[in-house]
Amino acid sequence: MKKYFGTDGIRGIPNKNLTKEIVSNVACSVEDILKPTSVAVILDTRDSSLEILDWICEGFSENIEVINYGILPSGSMPVLLETFGHNLGIIISASHNPSEYNGIKLIDENGSKLQDEIEIEIEANIENISLPSAHTSYKESEEGFKVYFEFLNQILDFDLTNFDLLIDSANGSAYKIIDELLKDNDSKFKMIANEPNGENINLASGATHTENLIKNLKKGEIGAAFDGDADRLIMVDENGITCNGDVLILLIAKYLSSTNQLNNDVVVSTVMSNFGFKTAMEKNNFKNIETAVGDKYVAEAMLESNASIGGEQSGHIIISDKLPVGDGLLTLIYSLKALSFFKTTLSQFREDNIKEYPQKLINIELNSMPDIKQLEELDNIARVLSEKENLDGRYLIRNSGTEPLLRVLVEASEEESVEKFSENLVNKIKNFLQT
Repeated sequence: MKKYFGTDGIRGIPNKNLTKEIVSNVACSVEDILKPTSVAVILDTRDSSLEILDWICEGFSENIEVINYGILPSGSMPVLLETFGHNLGIIISASHNPSEYNGIKLIDENGSKLQDEIEIEIEANIENISLPSAHTSYKESEEGFKVYFEFLNQILDFDLTNFDLLIDSANGSAYKIIDELLKDNDSKFKMIANEPNGENINLASGATHTENLIKNLKKGEIGAAFDGDADRLIMVDENGITCNGDVLILLIAKYLSSTNQLNNDVVVSTVMSNFGFKTAMEKNNFKNIETAVGDKYVAEAMLESNASIGGEQSGHIIISDKLPVGDGLLTLIYSLKALSFFKTTLSQFREDNIKEYPQKLINIELNSMPDIKQLEELDNIARVLSEKENLDGRYLIRNSGTEPLLRVLVEASEEESVEKFSENLVNKIKNFLQT
């Protein structure tokens, strides 16, 4: 079990459970184990991001160069590493979490998130290190924005004027670059949640809160919502229906297949994917490889199977020919490219290609997370209940890797069954955890 790293880096509330001591010690241990000489840093729009950058610099010795490229989507990091020759990347962000949270994600020189084994080694090594007597300081650069903009712009090789877009940037790291990119390509678009103030990132907006996007959507428009660091994308079709990662992965996979770019006909997803998604995979003769929740596990499976696309229902989607990590802006470009190629609308594609089971995800806030034994007991409680109620579907109970939440997913063929089973299951879970 890891002490600091979750499924997507280290997160917490700065100066509470994410302290200067933790961040500086992790940076010091990273220097000892990975031995970087040049580090690229990007931020999201949280007030605490620059303070955390100072903590990082206090953990690195003066031998390490640190370049702060400012506010940029996390998908830009592999581009920066390759272009400028850094051998480590650090993303200061808590992604979709509320503004009071923040965190760090470590990216290796190939642009990928660190493997679990390395994160465990970094944590264990903290006991053996001392902070440097002379630490580094960072320099600032605007060059990262330019090279990432050009990277995206080169992929926009189709006519955007056929789409009316409503973009929700979650007051996060995509707010500036998506605006300039769409303007540069003569797109018809409007922006909401695009005025970050340091405290409003993800606030009633973005990929995890699409209600505001749906409310502002006009007839004929397509909605696109990013999260705080813009590594995920959720879209809303012309009828106001949410299209999650399952729909977008299928859309892009069919496009890649139709243009002979889908390696081995493999598509990687996680255990969260809907039964309707799995049915669509079979219908299209795609081989679906399933992983644990977490885009880093998707990325590892994609590398092992040489897959062109993989992702999560939550909107983390990796298109490996372009980037080794998820990037919401790249996903948006490829989604629109696919719709343009098929000469269809998002609503029509969804209707023609995927029939999703009703699904409900409940997040239970906890002061302390269940251990492995307790999770096994909860799973047994759910199994007994599913047999009793003859559930025509499935359930999934797991600890969040990014927040103090127990996530409970229920899926069934009928909405009524989902509601009844999920209510009964959540009550039983709460009763068990209180005893």
